[in-house]
Amino acid sequence: MLKTVIFDLDGTLLNTIGDLAGAGNHVCAQRGWPSHTEAEFRGMVGYGIPNLVEKFTPEECRDEATLAAALAEFQRYYGAHQRDRTAPYDGVPAMLAALKGRGLRLAVYSNKADEFSRSLAEHFFPGTFDAILGKRPGIPGKPDPAGLRLLLAELGAAPEESVLVGDGETDVRSARNAGLRCLAVTWGFRSRENLVEAAADAIADTPAELGKLLLG
Repeated sequence: MLKTVIFDLDGTLLNTIGDLAGAGNHVCAQRGWPSHTEAEFRGMVGYGIPNLVEKFTPEECRDEATLAAALAEFQRYYGAHQRDRTAPYDGVPAMLAALKGRGLRLAVYSNKADEFSRSLAEHFFPGTFDAILGKRPGIPGKPDPAGLRLLLAELGAAPEESVLVGDGETDVRSARNAGLRCLAVTWGFRSRENLVEAAADAIADTPAELGKLLLG
């Protein structure tokens, strides 16, 4: 019996790509590096902000000092602009309300830094989640199962009574590594082909369809 639903944040609940791209291109402009399109940024995200910064940094500039400085500038700018263009996907608030109305425990698990994950989730979905966990120092991100297991322990949730919902291969692998099912969504940052290849347990094309799969 399903009791707990854990959601990825970026690309699953919130469309954050405009603000992530804005912060990334701000860093690039400050350093005279080439800018990138939002489509290019969609292919870079999913493995945490340090990984994103490394991907948009030119290869010849990826020394430790430059990456550290670029990361600090990204975090500073993104922290000030993380809600400029970010918004929930259409249908997501209603879907979350339906799940919560059925008594399911809801949580967020993201590779985004913990402070950003919490501020965004609490701003856009106040009072919705029983727990929120972003990337913290000393805890490996997805697809390592450590963070997901920590969150399950915090919730007192059993893996067989829980499901992870996400938009990418990192979510599918993370769920599998922690012994959970994974439902994937196609409105985020990865293609349906990517999700099929990752072998998600089920794929939803709309929040309404996702709600039916979870409540079915």
